[in-house]
Amino acid sequence: MKQEQRGGDNSINFQAEVIHAGITYRDAREIAIDVYNDNIPKFTEIASRVALDRAMSFTDTLLGGIPAETLEALKDPDVQRALFFAQQEFACSGDEQLGDVLMDLMRKRMESRQRGIKQLAVTESLKTAPKLSANHFSALTALFILTRTRLGIASPADLHAKMRTILAPAVYGLEVSEADLAYMEYTGCVSIQITENNIGNILLETYKGAFTRGFTEEQIPEVVRPVIAPFLGTCFRDPAKLQLATLNTETAGKLIEEQKLHPYRAEILNLLNVGLMDSAEVSKEFSALHPALRNLAELYQSSRLKSCQLTTIGVTLAHTNLRRVAGESFDPDLEIWVN
Repeated sequence: MKQEQRGGDNSINFQAEVIHAGITYRDAREIAIDVYNDNIPKFTEIASRVALDRAMSFTDTLLGGIPAETLEALKDPDVQRALFFAQQEFACSGDEQLGDVLMDLMRKRMESRQRGIKQLAVTESLKTAPKLSANHFSALTALFILTRTRLGIASPADLHAKMRTILAPAVYGLEVSEADLAYMEYTGCVSIQITENNIGNILLETYKGAFTRGFTEEQIPEVVRPVIAPFLGTCFRDPAKLQLATLNTETAGKLIEEQKLHPYRAEILNLLNVGLMDSAEVSKEFSALHPALRNLAELYQSSRLKSCQLTTIGVTLAHTNLRRVAGESFDPDLEIWVN
């Protein structure tokens, strides 16, 4: 039963209900509709009808994709406030990309019961998302993939394929001006640093084993030759040579721990640096993978994008947008980065 409420100007009314059992889909929809109708500003008749249609479409799609147990979150006034904000923004803009981002953020908010950093970041991201353009989302996603994500790969070909299928679609047609970057900093999505980096160095640091031309057996320090076998494989770029089977420092470190080879840690990890391609070669290879990646590499080097670091809000929005663009190709939970 809907409880009648009155609120002053600029207030948001919430629906308080006495519920003795779990919330059903029908209950949840009624709450969502009531929250919208009680708070939406008055438009002209035509505009009001358009806004209502958009809000109901958003609400039905959102609730239809949520497990029944998650619907209980709608008892929380803070969730109702977040829902109204998302409904209102999509009702006014009708932008499908923004709608998808807001919908995923609302799912994350409804699933987040504890008032920790994830819940706070998602709530703030709901407010920030409508302030951003498609280009801003693309730039954030590029920074996220390049600087905050290590894609699971087994070979250079694997990395190439994932850059084409995950990163390239997310940055297709990207255009970023200095004004865009300053605005993104103003909205709290990025922090522009004095230092800078380039795509070649970033990829080398993250995926060293994908950018080595290998080494010969003679280049392996004698002290580790008796124990190095579990780490070695044929070099991907030169079958006549060897390379570490692990493709980055972190996984090599874990294998050293597992094999109890701590005394040889430095010598083993140093082999990741033998035969490495230089930064310019890596950047050139990256640019050749796809026209969208070539455009990204050029933008990265010619703008302050190379000096940008993502904030927690930037990470949350980039993760959400990447899930929208990549779908099942990218499904890690936000908590990996925001916890």
